[in-house]
Amino acid sequence: MFVKKMKWIGVLMLTLLLSNSSFAQSNYASAQHSEVGLWLGSGTYFGDLNRDFSFKKTKPALGLLYRFHYNEYVSLKAGIGMTWLAHADSLSDNPFQKARNLSFKTSLIEASGQIDLHFNKFRPGDPKHAFTPYLTIGLSAFYFNPKAEFEGETYNLQALGTEGQQNSDFSGRKPYRKIQMAIPIGVGIKQWMNGNWTFFFEVTYRNALTDYLDDVSLTYVDPFLLGDGTIAAALADRSLEAGNVRIGEAGRQRGDSVTNDGYLMVNAGITFVIFNRKCITPR
Repeated sequence: MFVKKMKWIGVLMLTLLLSNSSFAQSNYASAQHSEVGLWLGSGTYFGDLNRDFSFKKTKPALGLLYRFHYNEYVSLKAGIGMTWLAHADSLSDNPFQKARNLSFKTSLIEASGQIDLHFNKFRPGDPKHAFTPYLTIGLSAFYFNPKAEFEGETYNLQALGTEGQQNSDFSGRKPYRKIQMAIPIGVGIKQWMNGNWTFFFEVTYRNALTDYLDDVSLTYVDPFLLGDGTIAAALADRSLEAGNVRIGEAGRQRGDSVTNDGYLMVNAGITFVIFNRKCITPR
């Protein structure tokens, strides 16, 4: 449903923009102007289940953005985006991960605000200042809901409390929130193409302020806290499915809580000038 809405919003936006150009090719945008745009790209998860920085489970991503150019060197942007994240211990060559045998998948929806710092003076429409690399940093809020498949069924891992979160009186662990924050840090390039249009390419790592993107963080808990024979217990320790001895002893490391999870977004897109405070004709 979200993807369909994004599609129709993008079509409507482009139709309106194409029918109402804000300045001719002979003029260029002032230092302060606004743009709207869309992008397509990819999302890749990194965390407890992907310690090898593998791109085997890279998924599609898409989004919309609004950007305000404060001056030729600084622009502010806000956007919404969506991607899908997934990984599995079975993809790793690490013996511990092979034995642990955990996996997850989740859709992720985010809203972000960032600042772009240009290396060069950048002004769309001016051939002398039509290209710049840039750094970007900001803050985002995202929604996720990790799931796993077991015997043909898909289960919401957060609701099961696979590390004892649903029995906090005994485990001391509370359920993690499915809405979290992240710090995007990245690099990109911008290139004015023609008329109101600018192309951009960006690579940004989102450092999540949670270690539970994959539902893995701390240690195994005693099965009685999860309920022997329950789905929660089965998904907390899946080592027997891999043909190993059971490794999920209470207190044994299940994840690495020292570092948080994160995800890499690589995207390419276009923006269109919708508001120009002052049009200037180059001399």
